[in-house]
This record gives sequence, C-alpha cells and structure tokens, in this order.
Amino acid sequence: MADALPDFTVAICLYGNCDLLDVAGPNEVFTFFDASPIGRTCNLVSVGKTKAPLSGIGALAVTPQFDFDDCPPVDLLFVPGGGSDGLEAMLADEDWRTFLREKAAEARFVASVCTGGLLLAAAGLLDGYQATTHWAVIDCLKLFEEVKVADGYPRYLSDGNRFTGGGISSSIDLSLFMVETIVARMSGDPDSGRFASEQIQLQIQYHPQPPNAGGDPDSVDPALLEATKATMQGFHDGVCAAVKARIGQG
Repeated sequence: MADALPDFTVAICLYGNCDLLDVAGPNEVFTFFDASPIGRTCNLVSVGKTKAPLSGIGALAVTPQFDFDDCPPVDLLFVPGGGSDGLEAMLADEDWRTFLREKAAEARFVASVCTGGLLLAAAGLLDGYQATTHWAVIDCLKLFEEVKVADGYPRYLSDGNRFTGGGISSSIDLSLFMVETIVARMSGDPDSGRFASEQIQLQIQYHPQPPNAGGDPDSVDPALLEATKATMQGFHDGVCAAVKARIGQG
C-alpha cells in the first residue's frame, strides 16, 4: 500500500468581527483543492487565539479548530479582514502579531485579503513587499512606510511568497490565483497550475455576472463613489486611527 501524501496545510486565522466572506472564499476554494500535482494532500484548518466561539460574524456561529498552542505546522497562512471593531482590537494585540510572525516564518506562503493586509503589515510581514487592501483603506496601508502599496485597486497580487487581495469579495479570486501560483511554483509546471485553478473554478461554478457594472473606485460614477465613501467614513477613520496608534502616530 502506498504511503499517504504529506499534508499541505492551509491555516485560516479567525478573530472576532472578521468578515465571513473573507473567510468563506479561501475555505471554499481550498476545500476543493487537489494538491496531488505538488505531491501533497490539502489540510484546511482554522486557528484563533482561543477555541472559544467568536462574536460579530453575522448570523453564524464560528469556532476555531485550533488555538495558538496547538496550531499545526502551516504551509499557507491566510489572514482575513474585518470590521473596524475587530481590526482595532487585532492591531493592538501583541499576541496575535507574535503568532503571525512565528507562523509566517515556517510557512511557504503568507496571504491576506481586504483589511487583513493591515494586520500583516502591523506584524512587519509586508515590509519590502508590494501589497494591496480594501480600496477604502489604501491610505491606511500607506502609513506603513516599508510596505510598497500597489497603484490603483488590484483585485489580487503576489510578490515573492506574499499574496494580498482587495476588498471582501476578492477572496475567491485571490484564492483561485493562489492555487494556480502554488501548484505552478511547487510542481514547476505552469499548465498544472492553471488546470488546478480552472478545475476548482468550474467545480464551484464561479462565473460571476453581477447585476451592476463597477465595484472599485475606478469603475463607478463619481457621485456613487462619494456617497459610498461617506457611508464608510467611520470605518475608515477607526481603522486609520488604530493603525496610527500601532505605529506611534496617534
């Protein structure tokens, strides 16, 4: 009987008030991930500071499988974004920053989506890397002077072994891109990477046809952008205040 393939472990970080779609995108994509082209099987786990149920995640009860003490070795560390309350608490939490730094040091790949990029930046894990985040807080990411913030509003991007995505819904696009990139790099075969990503996209029937055009500041009417900025002003200001407090500018 052949030996079982070793695990490729994807760890999704969970915290109070994190965004459910930020978490659900990679969870769904990597649930379908066939890692056999890289000689591995996929092991998808979640980790929190404790294993207590988390608050502020909509109508669902969410409980991490692992905590800081028993989290297994990680190949891909994924950090979601969240609302300003959860993000402010995370930015001030030295235990979380220490955990992220320790796990990133052992991981092959480190990723974030939406405001999760600010959490990676706060831990120093985007220093020297090009990165992005939700369009509404791009200026907050720029407060981290060592981070090379990408121009415009990219849906996702990679730099070395770092992956970052834009706002919330881009978690699906980013995750499909990560599958393609990881398989291509680890197998040495770009075609295998593309096939792995395309297969998952078909399995989850991801063929988006949104009812409206647009979705980022470059693609909408200026009046809509200004109205939307106004509704998000409290979120923006809370996040930027937390970043400034973290880097000593508050």
